Amino acid sequence: MKTRNLLILIAVIIAIPLLLMQGCRSLVKNIYYSMDCNQFNIDHIELRTGIDIPQIKRNYCELTGTKRTVSFHLLKTGQEKTDYAEKYFHWSEGHLFINEGSNEDTRWFASLDTLTSELIFELHYQ
Repeated sequence: MKTRNLLILIAVIIAIPLLLMQGCRSLVKNIYYSMDCNQFNIDHIELRTGIDIPQIKRNYCELTGTKRTVSFHLLKTGQEKTDYAEKYFHWSEGHLFINEGSNEDTRWFASLDTLTSELIFELHYQ
């Protein structure tokens, strides 16, 4: 009887973390494939581009076919904004910083205008 209870306890101790890991993996997959401008929009963009999106105010989000265009107003100011731009973007010209990339199913372009604080992401799904 004691052996049976011990085996059940061990099985439960092993099963709970496995179920939690599978749940987290499913949530990340759901966010990655989310095609919604409201639910998980920021997380979706962060997963696809690798760019952290700090405190922002969303200007607009548009989904058309295989393209998502999202504009944010960055709430960082001063040196914080400059540090953010230098960490995730490359200087282009004037006050414009850009970055772009791709992976197996997404081609993306991002820009940050440090004068207007407009942060724009354009994702093309393949």
